[in-house]
This record gives sequence, C-alpha cells and structure tokens, in this order.
Amino acid sequence: MEEKMTMEITNDRLEEAIREYAKERTRERLSDVLNLLRPTKLLVPAMLKAPDQPVPCLLKNGKEEQFLVVYTSKAQIPEEPKSQAILSMPFPACNNIVVKPELKLNGMVINPFSDNLVLKSELVQKLHDADEKAAKMKQVKMTPAQFQVFVKRQVEFGILPKRLFAEGEEFVNRLCDEKESFVNEIFAQAFKEPKLYPYSEKDYSVMALDIAEDLTLVRIDLPEKGLVAPLCCRIYVTFNPQTKEAGYYTIETGKEKNTRMLGELRADGTRADHGEAPVEGAELQKIMDLAKGAGAELTS
Repeated sequence: MEEKMTMEITNDRLEEAIREYAKERTRERLSDVLNLLRPTKLLVPAMLKAPDQPVPCLLKNGKEEQFLVVYTSKAQIPEEPKSQAILSMPFPACNNIVVKPELKLNGMVINPFSDNLVLKSELVQKLHDADEKAAKMKQVKMTPAQFQVFVKRQVEFGILPKRLFAEGEEFVNRLCDEKESFVNEIFAQAFKEPKLYPYSEKDYSVMALDIAEDLTLVRIDLPEKGLVAPLCCRIYVTFNPQTKEAGYYTIETGKEKNTRMLGELRADGTRADHGEAPVEGAELQKIMDLAKGAGAELTS
C-alpha cells in the first residue's frame, strides 16, 4: 500500500537542469544540478519492515553495483512495481544513507527510468562532508557581541601592530595626520559587514605628541562601549624618527574589577607583560620610559 503524501513535490527547474546536463556534461551544468538538488526534497521508494520502519529501495545494475533510488517528482515514479511506501526526504538525508559504510552503496541514481542521473559515492561523500562542515559552523555561530569582541581583539593585538611594524613611518604619519578617521577606517574594514560595525569616528580619540626629536608618541583612546577583558581601553604608539624604531603599547582591561594591565607587542610578534598599568596621569611617563629603554627589566 502506497503511503499518502501530505504535499505534492515538483522539481521542474531541477528536472530541466538534469536534462541540460544530459545534453552537455560539463562541470558548470553539473554544478547547476547540484545547486538545485541541495535544498530540495526527493521521493524515495521504500519497503516496510514494520508499519513504522520503512527501508529505502536499492537498485542493482549489471555490474552488481547498488544505488539508492530517488525521484524528483511523483510523475517520475513508475506504476510498477509498486512500492509499499514513498518517503519524502531532503537531499542531504539521502546522502546520509549513501555514505553509510555498512550498505556498501556505489552512489545514488535519480529518476532511473527517465533521466538516469547517477551520482557516484565519491561525489555524494564530498557533498555530505560539506554539509557536515556547514552544520558545525552554524553550531559555533557567535552572537553580535561575541563577534565584536573577536574582531576588536584581532585589530588591537594583530592588525594594528602588524601594520605599524610593516609600514613604519608611513603608518605613523597617517595616524598623526588623519587621526580618528584613520583608526575608525582600520576597525571598520576588519568588521567587513557595515551593519555589524557599531562605532564611528566620534567613538575614538587620537592625540599625537612630538615629545622630542627622537620620540613621537600617539595616544589612541578606544570606545568604552562593549569594553570587556582583555580588550584595550587605550593604545600608545611610539616612533623614533631618527632610528625609525616603533613601539606598540596596550592598556588592557583586567579580569579583576577596576584593574588595567600594561602590555607591549613587538615587531617579532612576541608580547611583553609590564604588569598593572599606572594611574592614568602617570601612563604617559611610563610609556616614554619604555620607549626610550628605561624599565626594560620589567619585560618578560
């Protein structure tokens, strides 16, 4: 007895793509077929081991190879032999059957009595693996707040220092000239999607000081919104115009309440921990001392 289907399944565009692929078996036309297959439901003939235990039907060819049989619509299913049940299954669920090692299937055949499109087990396995990977990616999807922390940390501890040490004086000059606009541009580019970027130039404050002939110092105040450990509330960039030596120092939000830590990122990618940051009024002198080599004994 054939199981009644609650909705009629038709896949006209898919069937047309399969016919086009049969005329011209190119990679592009196969991609068209697969792109239409992946989100669709197919009809799978089955036998009933028990009223609630359908077992999909398999088709064996002359080489003794076995395939899962699926159809794109009810019109494609032959009247004879009749199946005890017709299952409506998403394409990925059909793939899950084909890749089961205990079944030892050679693939899947779509509309065997008309189009006879065979997807070999190697291809089905690749599609199955891609679906599994996509599912895992969805499971670790970040909230907007988590994404903001992730990207900001990449900029503060990666993109900014790498650009400073790679571009040197050019980077420092742009920072001094363009100030908030330049910093905002770097952060905005890292977010890629404008809708996810929660800041503007007004959220940053950049102050450039020519302390001496051998020291330019730039203080960058970062947005307070969304500030959590270990993100930075402030960054100091130093540059010696004579030796072209740059420095990058971070005032980081500590894990303990009301604590701030002082760090340094170096050109070789290593990080120095300078312990708890001094009070804001003493920060500038501390950074100047570190930039000129004083207090180096505190680094690790």
